Amino acid sequence: MKLTLLFPGLSWLDAHDGGEVSKSLPLPALQQLLGKGRLSRREQTLSACVGRLWGGAPAGLAGLAASQAGLAGEGEWLFADPVHLRVDRDRALLADVGVMQIAMDEAQALIDALNRHFGEDGLAFHPLRPGRWLLNVQQPLAASFDPLWDVVGEDINRHLPQGEHGLAWSRMLNELQMLLYTQPLNDERELRGDLAINSVWLWGEGSAPAWSAPAPSLLADDETLALLAMRSGMAVDSAPFAFDGLPLDGDCLLMLDALQAAAQYRDAWGWREGLQRLERDWFAPLLRAVRQRRITELNLIATGPAGFELQVKPADLWKFWKRALPLAALY
Repeated sequence: MKLTLLFPGLSWLDAHDGGEVSKSLPLPALQQLLGKGRLSRREQTLSACVGRLWGGAPAGLAGLAASQAGLAGEGEWLFADPVHLRVDRDRALLADVGVMQIAMDEAQALIDALNRHFGEDGLAFHPLRPGRWLLNVQQPLAASFDPLWDVVGEDINRHLPQGEHGLAWSRMLNELQMLLYTQPLNDERELRGDLAINSVWLWGEGSAPAWSAPAPSLLADDETLALLAMRSGMAVDSAPFAFDGLPLDGDCLLMLDALQAAAQYRDAWGWREGLQRLERDWFAPLLRAVRQRRITELNLIATGPAGFELQVKPADLWKFWKRALPLAALY
């Protein structure tokens, strides 16, 4: 079995202090894999990695979601996912639905307010689920938008819309944020200790390219990635909680996002704790499975500024002259 393990968050996103954050972590199985395998450094965002794996940029995902939901509409589609922006000195940091509780009636109330305000501009918002909204646009977008995957926990000023109408879309987002700021519903959320839904993140534009499946099946909890996989003909299921739940009956691509939020929000304590759980639940069993040849090829992909790719085959584990490599040494 060939297993490709896509692991956003495994590499600490602030590479300048990654060595300190990961210092002295007891991860013997991961260190064996890192030291024995064929390791190459590759700085890449999650969206760039997805594009490389599937042989085409992750474009057109909003249109696919709209089609799957049975939404009709001329023009173009965007995800307009609800987010929270927090101003921190000279930057604005973005938090997504992963750290917010949103009820469907709240989503619908905010969508109604947005549609009343922007309807005459040919914009129509649709809530698929509380944390997943779509925007139908009647005019050509003439802009490009960074995927939400690459923006959570980051300064949005580095990810503003680009292209011919990029500035116009930025102005539209400023107007939208002012509208959401005035909504009583957000006052109620803040009074009970919830984050205000004070913006949306636009992405997923364009038409889907002719993707090629990187493996027969995908195991992942990311619904957008699952949408892409289904379009490329892959069988799709949720990711298991631990290695014991992993089927070893065929090649597959597994996305583990257990560290993603902690890395994105710079939660060093949570990230370190998560790595130790993964050592027990994943890395130690993976090392045994490669040694026993139940996995004939393991490809581990870590995204981010200090990203890397690791290939391990059973024969690599016999290379006694290669020592275990601490995670901190990657920085």
